[in-house]
Amino acid sequence: MLPLVALLVTTFIIPAAQEPERFEIQKLADGVYASIRREPVGLGVDANNVFIVDDDGIVVVDTNFGATSTRQVIAALKKISAKPVKYVVNTHWHDDHVLGNQAYRDAYPGVQFVAHEATREYLPGRGAAARQAQVQNLPGFAGALRDAIAQKKNLAGASITDDEQAGYSSDLRMIESYLGDAPTFDVVLPAITVKDPLTLKRGGRTIEIMQIGRGHTAGDIVVHLPAEGIVVTGDLVVFPVPLVGGDQSHVTEWTATLRKLVDLKPKIIVPGHGPVMRDTGYVEQMAELFAAVTERVKAAIGKGETIQEARKSVNLDDFRDKFAGDSQLKRFLFANYVTGPAVTSAYRALKQQ
Repeated sequence: MLPLVALLVTTFIIPAAQEPERFEIQKLADGVYASIRREPVGLGVDANNVFIVDDDGIVVVDTNFGATSTRQVIAALKKISAKPVKYVVNTHWHDDHVLGNQAYRDAYPGVQFVAHEATREYLPGRGAAARQAQVQNLPGFAGALRDAIAQKKNLAGASITDDEQAGYSSDLRMIESYLGDAPTFDVVLPAITVKDPLTLKRGGRTIEIMQIGRGHTAGDIVVHLPAEGIVVTGDLVVFPVPLVGGDQSHVTEWTATLRKLVDLKPKIIVPGHGPVMRDTGYVEQMAELFAAVTERVKAAIGKGETIQEARKSVNLDDFRDKFAGDSQLKRFLFANYVTGPAVTSAYRALKQQ
C-alpha cells in the first residue's frame, strides 16, 4: 500500500471523475472563464481549466486527466461559445493537465497545442513510462482504498474521518474513469514549444505565455492576461497542499519563481488545483515554505547528514500546521506531498552546487 502512495506522490497521476459534472464554470472577466474542480480533497486531483474567448476563437489553458473528463468540460465550454478553440496551452507535463488534449483535437480540428519545450521532451519517454506504471499499479491502490473505507480505517491505520472517506470515494471514482480511458490514451504533443516568452494578440486582448521560473516541474509555464490582471499558474500553485515531486520538482528555485508571480501584481490567480484566489497571500505562504525547506536542508547538509538522515531530521511541522491545520487528511497529504519529496528535491539540488 505505501509504495503505491509513494508512486502517486512522485507522478501525481490520479485520474478524473465521471458523471455527474464535478466542476463549476466561473466568469473571471469579459470573455474569460474558469472551470474549477469541486471534488473533495483527496489523494487525487484533476486540473482547473481556463477559457479565453476572443473575436474569432478560444484559447484554452490546460486539459484534463482523460478524454471522459475533458469531454464534459468541452460540453460546458460549448454552452459559453460556439467559436472554435484555436490554441490549447498545457502548463506542464503531468497527465491531469495534458491527457485531454486528444478530446480537443477531435472536437476542434486545426487546434494548435502549446507547451514548454521540456514538456515536449518529457511526454514521449519518461511520461509514457510513468503512465504505464500507473495503469499497472492503480488497481491495487483502488483495492487498498476500498478496504480502508470498508474497515473504517485510513491509509495510516487510524480511524477514518468523514473527510477521508469522502476523499477516498472520490479517488475511487477517478481511478475508475482513468482506467476506463486507458485503452484509448493518445498523447497529443505540442506543435508550438515555448522557451522564450510568447505573446498572442487575440483581437484586442494580449495573452502572455511564459516561464517565470521552475518549481513544480522544469516545464512550468504561466498564462498572464496583463489587462485583466489574471494569471493561470498550473501546479506552481496548488491548494490546500502543494504538490512536490522529489525527482521532478525544483524546490530550491520555487520561492524565486513564486516571487516573480507576485511581481506580476495579479488581481486573480487560477491555481492548477483549488479555488480561484483574489490575493497573493497563499502564494506568499508557499514561497515561505520552500525558502524554509531550502535553508533547513542546507543546515542538515552542513552537519554532514545523508539524504536519509535529512529526511528524518528536517522538521516542517510549523508549515504543516499552517497548511493542514487539524485535518487528519490534510496532514497526511502534507507528509506525502511535501515533507518527504521537498526535502529530497532540495537536498539533491544543494549537493550539486
